[in-house]
Amino acid sequence: MGLLDSIIGSVVGGNAGQQQGGSANPLVGVLMSLLAARAGGAGLGGMLGNAGGGMAGAGQGGLGGLLGGGGASGLGALVEQFTQAGHGGAINSWIGKGQNQPIAPHDLGDALGPETVGQLSQRTGMGSSDLLSQLSQLLPGVVDQLTPQGRMPTEQEHAHW
Repeated sequence: MGLLDSIIGSVVGGNAGQQQGGSANPLVGVLMSLLAARAGGAGLGGMLGNAGGGMAGAGQGGLGGLLGGGGASGLGALVEQFTQAGHGGAINSWIGKGQNQPIAPHDLGDALGPETVGQLSQRTGMGSSDLLSQLSQLLPGVVDQLTPQGRMPTEQEHAHW
């Protein structure tokens, strides 16, 4: 189990996992699809196929897009999306040291975009309002734990995931 799997499992298992009555939590796959990119930059659309598949398999292609320099996938893409939607301060607080700013479910929906929210909702079988409500509680903690140095991961740090 890699670092990303471990972090998501601990955050989801300690929170929303209890709401699922012990069954596989669809939010694990959603978080993996938002944060883990296949090597080569498949982008969010390519990752959505893994959204309901749990942790195993979702991170097997590598996490190439997690680096802030770039890419159109993974954590770097999420930062870009939040910034473009006017919520860069929130996601940067999750990455940086200090207290995480909360994000309202509707603001999270704005940042992710209606197409992504619709696809994630369909893959998980959750209504979009429930999905966004739970993600708004979980995503800040996951991003915070993935960036313990208060910055985007370096290539060397990323290689250990």
